[in-house]
Amino acid sequence: MINLFYVSEEVYSYENEDIIKKALEFDRIGEVQLDLQNKSIYYKINRRKCIRLSDLIFWIESDFIRIHLGQLLYLFVLLLNQVQLIESQGIEHNYLDLNRIWLHLAENSQYPNLIYQILIYSIHFTGYQCPIYEKSKFQQKASSKIKEIIQIIINRCFNRIHLKWTNNDKRNQIYNEIMIPIINLCKSQNSNNYDIIICIQGLMKKYNYKEDLKNKLIQCLDIDDNCNDYFNSDRQKVIPKVNQDLTAIIQFANQYGQIVIESLLYQFIPIISKHLESYSKLKLDYIFKAQQEYKMIIKNESKTYQLIKEQVQIMIQNSLKEKEKEYKFEITDDEIKQLEVDIINQVLQCQSLKYFNNTFWLYHNNQEIHHYQFSAATKYMVQIVEEQVDLLFIKKVLILITELI
Repeated sequence: MINLFYVSEEVYSYENEDIIKKALEFDRIGEVQLDLQNKSIYYKINRRKCIRLSDLIFWIESDFIRIHLGQLLYLFVLLLNQVQLIESQGIEHNYLDLNRIWLHLAENSQYPNLIYQILIYSIHFTGYQCPIYEKSKFQQKASSKIKEIIQIIINRCFNRIHLKWTNNDKRNQIYNEIMIPIINLCKSQNSNNYDIIICIQGLMKKYNYKEDLKNKLIQCLDIDDNCNDYFNSDRQKVIPKVNQDLTAIIQFANQYGQIVIESLLYQFIPIISKHLESYSKLKLDYIFKAQQEYKMIIKNESKTYQLIKEQVQIMIQNSLKEKEKEYKFEITDDEIKQLEVDIINQVLQCQSLKYFNNTFWLYHNNQEIHHYQFSAATKYMVQIVEEQVDLLFIKKVLILITELI
């Protein structure tokens, strides 16, 4: 077992209470808490039993964990089945992506590892009704998006799957016989998810997919690697040292939060994977990296804060000018300053900003993340400025009434 254990905390906004409650009846993972007042949903997810799909893909792509092609095909079937399940219940997910898909490992499942493992799990989605704030807010039905996701997994993972042969011509033949039919169906506007499931199940049958969960035999096809990386292999022998380092990384980075934890794992997992043959000599400078990453987070937060502050100042002045058309109260500089502080503090606590702490992957290759954060907070700024300025003038009116009595 690989020690990639920590707790993820996520928050998503939602639009409709009845719809989100219905979604949670059929699809929930971890500890879930609804905040009806702020229209948000909180997840607390134990990573000992739950794996984010974006993380799993990265581990495979980095040649860190090993899975069989048969297991990859089985993953596709479960993804498609989950979409079919929710849509059969009239539940739509128009903002699905790799970060909002989770694998919940069953009690009798093993955990992904440097060597092949039995993986038994269910698929779950998060982020229902919540825009993808770090990207375009374009909506897309889950039944369409899942086709794109399957293609992404194939493109990023197939070359890391070990087969019985190392011959490139044979690999290309397998790719053409198994992956291309799936890719073509995923690209087709005329195919539905059921068509893809039937295709994959047919391929699994053709290549004799087999699993014996009782005896913990590996889930694989006839063409899958059947000799490398099993027990007593070189990869297995370094697992204790790898686990020792991963535990140290997570424990140290935990003081800085889950974004830093995941950032360090993103940086060090490929290094660990690359040096497994000489792993006993590898030294990981995670302390410096953790501090460096935390400084970058603080720097980004400062940029976001400055953007919000400047916009709040403009909005306050505009709102006060509108109010002056109705009221002739004198608003002091101190009152404006306090108004600004109160509004900014409220904006910084809004759910759309907390969303960006869900995972490191929102920051990955996203140099302008603070602009997306600012954009996500904008609608809350409008509402909060209006409320606080109204409250200020109500107080002014009450004070005037009191003085006149």
